[in-house]
Amino acid sequence: MQRGNGNIEGIAILAVLLVILVIAPKGTPDSNTSSSFSSSKQTSSDIESTETLNSSYTRAISLGAGNASRSYQAYEEYITISNSGREPITITNWYLKNAKDERPYNLGGDLRYFPADIAFIGKGTLFISPENNNVLQDIVLQAGEKAIVTTGVVGSQSPYKIVNFKENICSGYLGDMPEYKLTPALTRRCPNPEDEPGVNYLDIECRKFIDRMSSCRTPEFDTRDSDGEICYGCVDGKLLSSACTTFIKNHFNYNSCIANHKNDPKFSGKTWRIFLGHGWEMWATEYETIKLFDQFGKLVKSRSY
Repeated sequence: MQRGNGNIEGIAILAVLLVILVIAPKGTPDSNTSSSFSSSKQTSSDIESTETLNSSYTRAISLGAGNASRSYQAYEEYITISNSGREPITITNWYLKNAKDERPYNLGGDLRYFPADIAFIGKGTLFISPENNNVLQDIVLQAGEKAIVTTGVVGSQSPYKIVNFKENICSGYLGDMPEYKLTPALTRRCPNPEDEPGVNYLDIECRKFIDRMSSCRTPEFDTRDSDGEICYGCVDGKLLSSACTTFIKNHFNYNSCIANHKNDPKFSGKTWRIFLGHGWEMWATEYETIKLFDQFGKLVKSRSY
């Protein structure tokens, strides 16, 4: 009898252990599997929750629609971001989002929604390097400054590699080149040719020629005369002294402007040029909402049209 009771107790204990094994929670996943992935990613609900929160930068930032409702080409479509506050604001790692996911599209009689397009703002350089050694840093909008944010990129990367950059007193030379016709046009406020150091030591004919030169323009050399013959030593069709020609070549172009003026007190302008790198338009012609988020995913500003 006692032996029978022992068997019954043993069976009962075994049954309890099996129940515990079945209902007990699973152990912590291996650190090399899904746990590391989930810890570095936000779920869609997390992102949506974050995006409903207002950023601390909301009051200082203004968002302009630019030509977004009128342009179809990514390389010329742009919006603007302005700092109307009193403190500098870093906008690197902020991102823009359109309202594609809020508009239904009719496809074969069925209404369908698509994910919104998102584009992040990267780093930029204070000036485009003539040697293509661009030094990148966070993009900071000082008080009163703005950024022109182009959806696409600059088509030509020769002779200069164009990245996000801040306009300066030499940028107009880039804008004068057919390869870099940006929308809107680059600011043309280059140093006046007649004020260039060294002009006073040139011959009178040379000084008169430089006085008539337009700023932000690289002259043409060895042009043809009225008979169609190459005029060696001519500048824009004008025969000048060799010293004058050499001076003009060494001072009135983008490379020379950067070399001679990058340390000037008022070298930098107040406008950044940012390129999102999209190959297609980002902003619809109508029923669009442009949303700007900070680096924490909080809504800074939105603009609808």
